[in-house]
Amino acid sequence: MKNEKTPTYRLRFFFDYGCGGCLWCDNDAAYKKFDVGTLDAEIFDANGKVNQQARIKLPNSTRQKVLELDKLYSESINWEDPAGDTLWDKTQWDNFHSQTRELHKEISTILGNDFEILYKQE
Repeated sequence: MKNEKTPTYRLRFFFDYGCGGCLWCDNDAAYKKFDVGTLDAEIFDANGKVNQQARIKLPNSTRQKVLELDKLYSESINWEDPAGDTLWDKTQWDNFHSQTRELHKEISTILGNDFEILYKQE
C-alpha cells in the first residue's frame, strides 16, 4: 500500500466577476498561510499601482489564461440587471466551462501535491 501524503492546502477554483483570479482558500491550513481573498491576483491601489502581490504566483502563460477567462466571465453578466438572465447561451457557457476545466488541470499540476484544488465553477 502506497503512503500517499494528504494535500496540506485545499483551495477552491472559480471565477467571480472582476476579481482577477480564480483560487480561494478552502481549509484552515490555507487560510493560515494565505489569508482571505483571491490568492492568485494582485491587489491594486486607486492609482493602478500594485498594493499587494499575488500570494500564489503562477507562470506568466498560466496567469494570462486566468486574466483572459476572468475578463470573459465578466462578459456573461448583464451589468444593467445583474440578478437577471445571463447574456450567454448554452454554447458560450459550455465553451467557458471547457476552458476553465483545462485551466484547473493546469494549475493543479503546477501547484503539485501540497494542494488539492476543488473545481467549483459549475
